[in-house]
Parts: sequence; structure tokens; C-alpha cells
Amino acid sequence: MFFPPDLAPNFIAALKPIWEADYPDHIKLRGLWGMLNGLQGAVLGQHLLHRIGNKVFAGPFRGMEISPAMMKKHLPPLLLGTYEWELHDAVEAAIEKSYKNIINIGCSQGYYSVGLAMRLPQAKIFAYDADEAAQADCKALAALNNVEDRIVVGGAFTGEMFEKGTDEETLVFMDVDGGEYDILDPERFPALKNMDIIVELHDAQRADLSTVIPLRFASTHNVRVIPNAPFSFPLDKILGPDYVPDHFDNLLATWEGRVGRTPYGVFIKKQ
Repeated sequence: MFFPPDLAPNFIAALKPIWEADYPDHIKLRGLWGMLNGLQGAVLGQHLLHRIGNKVFAGPFRGMEISPAMMKKHLPPLLLGTYEWELHDAVEAAIEKSYKNIINIGCSQGYYSVGLAMRLPQAKIFAYDADEAAQADCKALAALNNVEDRIVVGGAFTGEMFEKGTDEETLVFMDVDGGEYDILDPERFPALKNMDIIVELHDAQRADLSTVIPLRFASTHNVRVIPNAPFSFPLDKILGPDYVPDHFDNLLATWEGRVGRTPYGVFIKKQ
């Protein structure tokens, strides 16, 4: 991990409150490690912006323009297009199916809502997030990429709302930090039986999610659970001669800040 000399004092200042806090040593070390990774990730993000610009470099949403709000997050995986790379094949398969409706629950800043709108020009995107700031960010990203006319942004989603998507081919794309346990219940919400689903399963919050939820759909869908896996991006190929190659940075550039297991469920309804 290469630390820019001119930023080293700022890094030390950011780490100092954690180092001096009254935490057990193992908690303190984890905090320091996470902070260092985040700071170096921000540095890599700035290098990438200067080298490749503010459009997604690769992956399913290549060419999507990144918003200023997204630059405040873990920028490198979003900008490189490696974000949730384990799902790329499933996303491409979904794009080939040409859905008429996408229900994106937990849309956050709109990465998937806008990306899918760009790749599926015939689809209507219904983006939901309980956080008002995320709703505003999603709208801004849609406008930035000229797809705002096909994205409807709403607030908190409830299972009863699935009934709106029963008349046409619909994909549910969900990331709700454990809330999937209550929402993805086809017995309570039968409309789900006729929809395809891609969901992040937050085992880090409830260890049985990647077992319980797939079982709910086993009779009506072809079910697949995709584990998390590391990805190494060859930064030296794109960052130029001023970049000091570091193999750890290749991994760090694709780090998404996850704490614990968050596998993915892909449930495609049986024909």
C-alpha cells in the first residue's frame, strides 16, 4: 500500500482518534485497518478519475457517468466497473431477457437503477429507498445520464407493492441490509412467484438468510446463491508511469467495504 507523502500528515490525523480511543485492542486494530483502506481507496479513486475520467470503465454499465455524490463513497469499484463483479453474469443475463419493469429496492445512489435503464431502453425502472438523500442522489444520477424519464423514484417499499408488477415481465433487484427476510416472502406476497429476483443476502446480519430465502423460492424458481469472492484489477495497466505498482492496491481498488458475508441470490422463475 503506497501512501502519498504529502497526504501522510492528514492520514495520521484521521487515524489518531481511533488510536487514542478507549477501545479493546482488537476493535482498535480493525478500525485502523478499515480507515487506512478507506483513505488509500480515496487516493486510488482520485488517481483513476484523473486517468480515465468520470465514466464507468468496464462491466455491465460501462460508459455510465459517475455523479459527484458517488465520488464520496468507495469510488474505485464503481468507477472501474468491478462493483459486485460476482453478479455481472447475472446482470448480463437479465439484460438479455428484456424486462418491461425493474423494481430496484434499496436503490441507494442509483448505480443499478440508472445502469439498467441505460441497458434496457424499453424498461421502466421503479427505484425505492427509505433514505431521502439517496432518493435525491438517484434522481441526480438519472438526470446526469439522460434516463430520468424512465426512472420513478419512491420512498420505503412494502411487500404489498409487488402487485403493481404482475402484468409484465418484471425483475426485482434488491439490497436492503437484511430487510429481505421480511420482503422476499412469496407466501405473503404471491406476486413474487411470477418475478425474477436478484438480491444481496446479508448473512453478516442474519446468518441464515442465504439458506432460508432460497428455500422459499425453490418450488417456483431456479435458485442460485453466489458467494463473495476477491477480484484483483491490474491498476498499472491504466494508471500510467507516475503510479507506483502495488499488488495490494490491485485488490484494494475493488474493495467494497463489506463487513462479513453478503452472498447474492439469483432466482429465475421456472418456465
